[in-house]
Amino acid sequence: MEPSRETGQGRRRLLDRLAIGLLIGVMAVSVGGVALLTVYFDRLGDAVDGLQREEPLPSYEGRPTAVAVDGVSAINYLLMTTQGDGTLEAVVIAHLSASRRDLTLVALPADLLADDGSARTTLAASFARSPLLTARAVEDLTGARMDHQLQVDLDGFGHVVDSLGGITLGSEVLDGDQLVTYLGGAPNPLARSVRTADLLRAALARASLGVTIADPNRFDKVMNALTPCLTVDAGLTSDEIRETMVESRVRADSVVTWPLQSAASAEGADADPTALARLRTALANDMFAGPAPTIAVRPTSTRSQPASLASSPDKPVSAASGSPEATPGPTSTADAGPKVAMTPSPSGTR
Repeated sequence: MEPSRETGQGRRRLLDRLAIGLLIGVMAVSVGGVALLTVYFDRLGDAVDGLQREEPLPSYEGRPTAVAVDGVSAINYLLMTTQGDGTLEAVVIAHLSASRRDLTLVALPADLLADDGSARTTLAASFARSPLLTARAVEDLTGARMDHQLQVDLDGFGHVVDSLGGITLGSEVLDGDQLVTYLGGAPNPLARSVRTADLLRAALARASLGVTIADPNRFDKVMNALTPCLTVDAGLTSDEIRETMVESRVRADSVVTWPLQSAASAEGADADPTALARLRTALANDMFAGPAPTIAVRPTSTRSQPASLASSPDKPVSAASGSPEATPGPTSTADAGPKVAMTPSPSGTR
């Protein structure tokens, strides 16, 4: 007997909902049906309880408030990736809309200049003093509240990728070592953050296929690989993660990457005023309407990377869909790297 279309759609929503946990700091991935949901929640709760914790960003005068639509607040997760020595490599804001239907990954370069409450310096320099200073700097820059902070050690994340069976970028399936090399080989900080966002999109797509993790034992294997390389703030509890997963209506193939253009200066990188104003408006209104910004791809060294991941010079690439555009929008000199074939969410639907 053929499964009904409605049943198939329900399973699709379940897989997307579970996979969205990846982007909020836990590897909540595909299961076979609703009957297993409670089992995975229990396992997820155990894994979240074992994560490394840091204090959340304390309140301060003038701190932005959460954006609410119909009584429900949008959620901003600040993801900061580091190398083994603790150096900040990339910054990504994962913005989950109040409707829980849209997820946008805002890529910020680690050398971006912002006021962290004590000095105007790069996000990386703030992070070296305290990750909380980086969170405050991002809030000051964007005018948006960062509800939760997550730190991922890229060296350890390679084991997570291997547990997933690899990640597809472009036409290549990369293992953990190849992926870490690829991220580290980005030509500049913005390119590195864009590549990190694309990794998250690809991992989300992989997890939501329904074949990546087919049994609880493999689920545990992925969670065990993730736990040592992930640090979250104390406010991101297993109960909140479960609630968000249940509410989520995000489709894995509709996640959008949104790079913030910047220009190099003697001290670091200055955000493009027009691009920053557009980002601040989008976050304030919980609506990333219109096409995502584009960035101009420049040549990249392909050493230690699969040949098909080499970027073509001077071809505008949409950060959302990866397709060439006849009329590119604002550009930066970042190399976006290969793009995952995903369809951005319709404009103005939030």
